[in-house]
Amino acid sequence: MSVTTQKPAAGSEMEDDLIQIRPGDIGKFLRRSRRAVLLFAALSTVVGLYYAFSKPDDYKSQVIVMPEVATGSSGGAGGLGSLAGLAGINLENAGSDVIRPDLYPNVLQSLPFALQVLKQPVYSKNYGATMPLQTYLKRQGQQTAFQRLVGSNGDTPADSKPASVPLPDPKNYSKALQITPEQEGLAAMLISRITTTYERRTGMVTIEVIMPDPVVAATVARLSLEYLTNYITSYRTQKVRNQERFLVQQVEQARRRYQAAEYELESYRDRNRSLYSGLARISEQRLQADYMLAQNVFNDLSRQLEQTKIRVQEETPVFKMLEPPRIPLRPNGPKRMLIIVAAIAAGVFAGLGWTLAKMILERATVPYKE
Repeated sequence: MSVTTQKPAAGSEMEDDLIQIRPGDIGKFLRRSRRAVLLFAALSTVVGLYYAFSKPDDYKSQVIVMPEVATGSSGGAGGLGSLAGLAGINLENAGSDVIRPDLYPNVLQSLPFALQVLKQPVYSKNYGATMPLQTYLKRQGQQTAFQRLVGSNGDTPADSKPASVPLPDPKNYSKALQITPEQEGLAAMLISRITTTYERRTGMVTIEVIMPDPVVAATVARLSLEYLTNYITSYRTQKVRNQERFLVQQVEQARRRYQAAEYELESYRDRNRSLYSGLARISEQRLQADYMLAQNVFNDLSRQLEQTKIRVQEETPVFKMLEPPRIPLRPNGPKRMLIIVAAIAAGVFAGLGWTLAKMILERATVPYKE
């Protein structure tokens, strides 16, 4: 009786060799991968150094304000509103014409905001000149990494007059907002550098601006706060201001009617001073009634106009500034040391992976020996 032994398949033996790890394999693998690790680590260090120091410094300026929140509640829901506030539900502004503070970030992420701020002049410490914000952002976008390393401003490319791009609706028949691709890119760049947060628990609004220039960062933070306060003030007082403009026109017309009626009455009295007929007295009484009516209308409209002016002041919101925008003294980023360490770690893992792949490929290509 003979016992036959089956030879293991070459494929299974190869898989066993690839999967099985012997006690000395780890040390052998590390010794074999020293050159690859050092080479990849050196290359990644050079790339990390170039990338870290080619990026410009970022400066962060922030402003913190506490906006006035309307205290008017709907009906008798005062207690219910306080309980709902703990759950993150706002019932105080339900049915009111006030923008909730949690919508303030949307205002500073809108395209009209970006287009208006891009036109504002800013002073750049790096360039030592005053220019529109869009010109500054274009200079920063066209400055190469080599120019940042050598400290060149790169003024000439950005100062050239940009080529005019034809608009899709030159005569604006659509009555819609039209922008060029360059304006769209600059607006997106600006919006990405502005962060607005609202803390529901404390009621504070924080506006953070990150720019490569400390003075520009503080200026954009101030401009953002001014746009936000003007926008909220315009929204809150627009209805009352429309009423004020209407009353101004009505008061002016009532004043002219009042003065005309007074002139007619006094002129009639001067012409008919010696007449005592009943018809003369009736005409005088009619003119007297018109004069009194015009006077009453003028007085009522004048009183309403004064009340409306007071309402404008009452409806104007108050933004209490807790921390004004200031010029940062130290850069906020980039974290160059962290970038370099991450690059070295990536090089080490790349060297280990290269050696491991090379060993697996060598074992896979060695023919099976019986």
